[in-house]
Amino acid sequence: MNQRPHSLAEVAQRSEDLRSFGWELQDWLHTVRAIRTRSTLRRALAPEPVLLAKRFPVGRVADAWLAAYAEHAANVAGLNAPEWSRRPNRFLADPWFSVEAPAERLLALRDSPAAFKNRNLFTPLIDFPLRLRAGRPAKSAEEKRRTNAGRQRRFRLRRALELDLLRHALAAS
Repeated sequence: MNQRPHSLAEVAQRSEDLRSFGWELQDWLHTVRAIRTRSTLRRALAPEPVLLAKRFPVGRVADAWLAAYAEHAANVAGLNAPEWSRRPNRFLADPWFSVEAPAERLLALRDSPAAFKNRNLFTPLIDFPLRLRAGRPAKSAEEKRRTNAGRQRRFRLRRALELDLLRHALAAS
């Protein structure tokens, strides 16, 4: 069983044609579902994907699509878009629509996120399942064990002091 791609660079590296690009991008979106922190997302967006324009006929569209997803993901998470996503070879000169019907194209013109519109990519819907978690970063089992052991020591010391005070109070009466 193949590992899912952990970055957009891995999506591009594994893509042989438009069909495999679509599969790899969907697999990456499954990976995104598990991302809970901005630092993890930053690592997934940072490496620059290889250019696909020479690999298959609509590779230029795939190059723009990767950059649009990177910029959109960064915007959603409140991060800066990766530098590679702003390069001219990641933009299309002519508009490209993911749908054919005129009514759907109108929806695509209206509903495409800005990162896609800026690259002349128009789609009525994009799947971006990022759900960042608020709160403290996750701790390892060892860190949790040390923290809990410290709590137990402090608790036992407090109880021992309370018992000593009670014993002295009973002895004095």
